[in-house]
Amino acid sequence: MPIAQPDASPPHAGDQPPRRHTCRIAGAAVVVLAALVVVANWTWGRLPAEPPRSGNVAQLGDVRVRYVERPGDGTPIVLIHGLPGTAEDFAKVTPLLAGHRTIALDRPGYGYSDGGYFPVARQLRAFDELLDHLKIDKAVLVGHSYGGTLALGYAALYPERVQGLVLVAAAAGGMRSDFAGRAQARMVQFLSLPIVEPLAHATFSQAMLTASAKSGAAEAFDPDPVQPAYEQRLLASSMRGEDLDAFAGEHLASDGVIADVDRQLPRIAIPSIVIQGDGDRSVAEKYGRRIADGLPNARYVPLTGGHMVPLVRPDVVAEAARECARRCEVGRR
Repeated sequence: MPIAQPDASPPHAGDQPPRRHTCRIAGAAVVVLAALVVVANWTWGRLPAEPPRSGNVAQLGDVRVRYVERPGDGTPIVLIHGLPGTAEDFAKVTPLLAGHRTIALDRPGYGYSDGGYFPVARQLRAFDELLDHLKIDKAVLVGHSYGGTLALGYAALYPERVQGLVLVAAAAGGMRSDFAGRAQARMVQFLSLPIVEPLAHATFSQAMLTASAKSGAAEAFDPDPVQPAYEQRLLASSMRGEDLDAFAGEHLASDGVIADVDRQLPRIAIPSIVIQGDGDRSVAEKYGRRIADGLPNARYVPLTGGHMVPLVRPDVVAEAARECARRCEVGRR
């Protein structure tokens, strides 16, 4: 009986292993996805240009600080923004303080002040140097969020120069950063490396920063809608190189800064008003209550709402600042 020979004809192209075909499809999908990310990076995610600078600039030793001043009488009111931010975070508060001299500043690291990370000690010294530059002996300090933390730190270090404190959703009272926030700060530092930044900017980081900024703004304003002018400013000013370096450095240092401020609360006898939203998702209500309880001469002002009180309820902030400018005679409640 003849033995059957195996079929030696070459395989047809359509008989190629399915795995190779799948790999080709996956590779094509990756290329398309990467192209879409780059397109999104330069369309939806493209960061807007910085607006022209307004206000004045003071050279304070090795640090240049930009500030916006409105003339007036009586005790000056100095307004300190949070993390991140600019002087314009108080743009709705200062018009309500007409007649009072107000100074809103870009903290060192942000906006049109010198950029990059500045340790808290250098920032507090810069605040003191700015008061000297403006010939201010004593002021009311209004601090929002991390700006409230620094206002407390300044009051502990220079109590003779502070007439009153208005602490708006201040980050203290035992507050600590979480893992997600620290991881985000580390990612920002990585993307700022000289060898990484140009490639990341050209391919994906603008879209990533835009998404992160929009998400953060929504959380900060909740339950109120995000104000378009704030979002535009956040994208144009705060999502850029040196501002991001300042944000990351401050976020990673914040736990130690807050712990140090908390230890000093019982010694800060300056009349204070603590304003806190009950729905604040950035600084929980309990922290505002702890700050008020820890200060010897504080009044607690609860609000319905979220974190962005200077923009959503500027009337409340302005009234507290006016009260402090009238010697801030508050009794503990």
